[in-house]
Amino acid sequence: MSSTKGFQEGVAITGIGLSCALGNGVQQVWRGIREGRSGIDKTERIDVSTLSCQYSGEVPSVPATGQRLRGRLDRATTLALNAAEEAIEGAGLSLTEHDAYRMGVAVGTSVGGLERGEEFHWDLLRDGPGAPRRDRLFHYPLYTSADALSIAFQLKGPKVVISNACAAGSNSIGFAADAIRDGRADIMIAGGVDVLDILSLAGFDSLNALDPAPCAPYSRSTGLNIGEGAAILVLESESSARRRGASILAHLLGYALTSDAYHATAPDPAGNGAVRAMRRGLAQAQLTAADVDYVNGHGTGTPTNDSAETKAVTSLFEGISPAPVSSTKSQVGHMLGAAGALEAAACVLALRDGVLPPTVNVEEGFDAPRDIVANHAREKELDVVVSNSFAFGGNNCSLVLGRHPAPPTPRPDRRVVITGAGPVSSVGSGREAFLAALREGRSGIGPARLSDLALSRSGQAAEIDIADCRRHVDRAYARRLDQIGLLTLAACRLALDDAGLRIGRSDAERVGMVFGTFNGPVETVEQLSKTIGTDGPHRVNPRLFPNSVMNAAAGHACLALRIRGPLSTLATGCVSGLSGLGYAADLIRRGEADAMLAVSADELTPLVHYGFDRLGLLSSDTCRPYSSTPSGTVLGAGSTALVVESLEHALARGATVLAEVRGHATTSDGYRIAGNDPSGRAWAESFTRALDDAGMTPADIGTVYGDARGTAVLDRAETRAVAQVWQPGAVGLSNLTGYVGHVHSTTSLMSAVCATETLRTGWSPPVAGLTEPLAGIEGYLRPRTETERTDHAAARSCLLTAANWGGTYASLVLSPWEAEPGRTP
Repeated sequence: MSSTKGFQEGVAITGIGLSCALGNGVQQVWRGIREGRSGIDKTERIDVSTLSCQYSGEVPSVPATGQRLRGRLDRATTLALNAAEEAIEGAGLSLTEHDAYRMGVAVGTSVGGLERGEEFHWDLLRDGPGAPRRDRLFHYPLYTSADALSIAFQLKGPKVVISNACAAGSNSIGFAADAIRDGRADIMIAGGVDVLDILSLAGFDSLNALDPAPCAPYSRSTGLNIGEGAAILVLESESSARRRGASILAHLLGYALTSDAYHATAPDPAGNGAVRAMRRGLAQAQLTAADVDYVNGHGTGTPTNDSAETKAVTSLFEGISPAPVSSTKSQVGHMLGAAGALEAAACVLALRDGVLPPTVNVEEGFDAPRDIVANHAREKELDVVVSNSFAFGGNNCSLVLGRHPAPPTPRPDRRVVITGAGPVSSVGSGREAFLAALREGRSGIGPARLSDLALSRSGQAAEIDIADCRRHVDRAYARRLDQIGLLTLAACRLALDDAGLRIGRSDAERVGMVFGTFNGPVETVEQLSKTIGTDGPHRVNPRLFPNSVMNAAAGHACLALRIRGPLSTLATGCVSGLSGLGYAADLIRRGEADAMLAVSADELTPLVHYGFDRLGLLSSDTCRPYSSTPSGTVLGAGSTALVVESLEHALARGATVLAEVRGHATTSDGYRIAGNDPSGRAWAESFTRALDDAGMTPADIGTVYGDARGTAVLDRAETRAVAQVWQPGAVGLSNLTGYVGHVHSTTSLMSAVCATETLRTGWSPPVAGLTEPLAGIEGYLRPRTETERTDHAAARSCLLTAANWGGTYASLVLSPWEAEPGRTP
């Protein structure tokens, strides 16, 4: 990020929209919370007759949304749209009066439109490859709700989907606050959404984690109930809120992420990761535990979670009078990716009205060891509250909210560099082998040998022998991992070795990870879905279910590598890897970590391949990006990890600096669900905003690493975007898809590995397989000799870009590292 003096923006909360088991709308939900009612009842929409638990927190009715979008919307998207509409209206926002590229979206979810994907899969299993409706695939991805919000309200600024299991909603609010504090947005629509789904219900049931009765956190603690709903908050810079005379409900003062690195599903029984998250969030806000008036706990109702959190809270308040703690999940159930968002909303309303939300279902006569606000809400003046979310995989997130703004904080100005890379690809693994293969012009694309792609009309793929990943993973640990887990851990180990970074006990809490993925653990989810569809939900394998969440691979990697710093998982489709690199850099820049692993991994399975084939997106031979006769794409598998550090940390340990991360930006075209605006305007905007963030101009860029993939609309949109920013011949265009296939969210991080070599030598791989280029692209693809390429790119920066189906674009600038006069590391 460009060096900017002054103070970072404060973050105000000006609107809330809610839907959950207590009803629809803030007024109805908040009244139910204050009255101590429980929305947990017998499950009606889904057949759970074969499961041990018949109870859930089901939304009683989902009104049709007032927003007009093409196609039949899934339940999660409808809930998110309704909540956002209420939040925006409550904030008194007239969105057309604001710069669309300064308004963004951050959504947390674990389930999303999974029900549509299950229906697609079950139709295939029952009736064969001609039966599944392709339109189901438009609403299956986790990012669909975020795309719908961008389209409905024309929010074209920063966009992210976070899938940290139960911590996703709170992490999304924290991410949105960062976007405002760092000056990338004025307004963010942030929160979470999740719906009841048979896979979640069956999975938790297989772990014996569900309570056969309505749950009783902090008292009986015999299990949880799954809930559903949406909670959306309007976050706004304090200057924007003041300028328009908005009513400020509360302030987001700080948030923190930590990793337990303890177990795939169980929390650290001592609560160490949880208490670190609370303390760090308070430190951000320049507060201590003595300032806290109330804690809205994670409070799931399982004995291990309740016990660990109780110890964490006890540790936080050691030596002082503890604040009351209560669990909103006792009233609405565990809303998974939406839980943290709804609980944050409850905290905002508690601050506004001076009311402590209760923990219900506490049996008469139960002697609680601390104040859990048993069964009845009560009045109490509140100034500072903490909201906790602790998830599978050891993902912890704590939010700190207050009635008054935080003291002014200087803008962070730490420089961030890349010191190691670990690509795992169809052409080679490890930085040196990967670059050598590309210099030789080797392609990993060909007829599938390792996967049975008989369902698809196309048999082309860029495969990886997953057994090769096992060479980089401890044999005993490898048995716990699925395909994406092996890809992730192999890439991390390669990157750490390349960087010469060893993680010890003394620095484990200062090293973190941001993980990005397109589809996540599809292989595992497919197995669970097949079991449910053919044998019944009561037959789900409890050994598989923990690996079915999007953040499982990252949790395993942190456990294996003893990483205990910030941990987050991004699921914004094909931009997840590059956005994750930007997020990792921001966390370092803000002082939340000294080093981070920015990782992306994507599987290739026959069902994923068939789905893309059903959509008509695949090539029958090879992939030719930027071709006037689109070939279609070829899917690949792979992973890449980058070691990202503060420059100060890298220099102190004598690391070799490969590149400096200068700036990044994400935009959205707000065009249509599963569609991209062919004009390329929003894509070009991501270029210019990333350059602005880096304090640079287009003339500073020597090479652009594109994300065209052989499909007509995206290839043309990228061509037009590049032409809107650079004249032909002013910049060179490179693209890896013809070598490694379209590896969804991972291709852009593979491009980052190549870009470090471009910065060092001027070399970049030419676009493979292109014979008839699109009109207007020739000037960016002109073949150059090694000398010409070197002269053209010497000492110039690289811009990396990625695009997702549905109109999200991420761009990031890498530069050669050099000392800047007058500026410290």
